[in-house]
Amino acid sequence: MQNKWAMAIKPVVDVRAEPKFRSERVHQIVFGEIVELLEEQIDNEYLYICDKRVDYRGYVNRNTLHILSEDEHSQLNKLPVLKVSVPFCKTVGGLSFLLPVGSRLYKQSENEYILPNGTVYSLSDSLLNIHSNIIDLALDFLGVPYLWGGISSYGFDCSGFVNRLYDLTGKDLPRDAGDQEECLESVESPEPGDLLFMKGHVMIYIGEGKIIHANGHDMCVSITDIVKDEYGKYLKNQIRKIGRVK
Repeated sequence: MQNKWAMAIKPVVDVRAEPKFRSERVHQIVFGEIVELLEEQIDNEYLYICDKRVDYRGYVNRNTLHILSEDEHSQLNKLPVLKVSVPFCKTVGGLSFLLPVGSRLYKQSENEYILPNGTVYSLSDSLLNIHSNIIDLALDFLGVPYLWGGISSYGFDCSGFVNRLYDLTGKDLPRDAGDQEECLESVESPEPGDLLFMKGHVMIYIGEGKIIHANGHDMCVSITDIVKDEYGKYLKNQIRKIGRVK
């Protein structure tokens, strides 16, 4: 296969279960992330890809990708890559986007970044978060809408929120809650940063009987008290594992 790799060139790109717009969103990739092309035909409207970061497969609209030549892929691999760790970052110059958390920027020079087609742009905001721990980082995303399949600050689902936050800290976790639960060591009592799992849902423990999670109850990233709140008490009764990320 001549063209094996592609880059997301839109702020957020939906990954769908089937090769059509009216299909379930199962995942997302964000600007600058590289995916593997899994089919020979690259001029279809939807392309079958694998997000190697989380080993997740699905169909992506071709217009949201730049198909990389071997030379482009090689040149990108030589550039420093910076990861947006604030909720949003504004680009200026040759590109005008509001980039979400997790976006990958390929640095050409001081405050100059480049796309594979040669477009050079810079930033009007800082792309780096000052927080040193996962809890403070998570709190920056309070109020971000809940979105099934979402993995960016334009919208998260529960496991997408957890996956993206830990990716920013250099920790590799699977994409889905069930796989996250399976891969983590179980502990008896939670400490801040531990993950609490119930069937089909994952939450981050932040201490003092509280969790932060992207959820369909509040339809956003919110804090829930699992000791005092009625909803929180329900969640606490459903917890089946406490997982610790190392």
